[in-house]
Amino acid sequence: MTRSPASRRGATVIETAIVLVLLIFLVCGLISGGFGVFRHQQVACLAQEGARWANVRGGEYSKDGNTPPTRQQIVDAAILPRAASMDPADIDVRVEWIDRGTNTVCDWDAAPKDIRSISASGEYVTNTVRVTVTYRWTPGMFWGPMDLRSVCESPMSN
Repeated sequence: MTRSPASRRGATVIETAIVLVLLIFLVCGLISGGFGVFRHQQVACLAQEGARWANVRGGEYSKDGNTPPTRQQIVDAAILPRAASMDPADIDVRVEWIDRGTNTVCDWDAAPKDIRSISASGEYVTNTVRVTVTYRWTPGMFWGPMDLRSVCESPMSN
């Protein structure tokens, strides 16, 4: 009293269809998630490179007769060349100057860009540059657009 294999064929097709659909969704989700992790790491790298590039071209750099770069020059020279396969229109960069003597934050283009300032206790402190990179990423599969953001602060170098 065993069933013939022919009567089981319909159930096997249905089970295979369900499992394959779930497997395809799982694989697509893993691929999309991998791209998200890659983009997040790329945004972090852009912020770090922008902060490094800005900190070595402020302060002492301007004392050598050079002019400190503007925010747009930082973006054009340090960030956009490293933004491989990213749409430049979706990248937003904010560059700020942090005066550690007074703990004030101002826009990079309006800042004095001195390496050190004097704190309230009369000690010299090293000022900092902060670069914030925000990228509007659209995975295109299961999620809508998301903002990937990274902030890097770097002390001014001599």
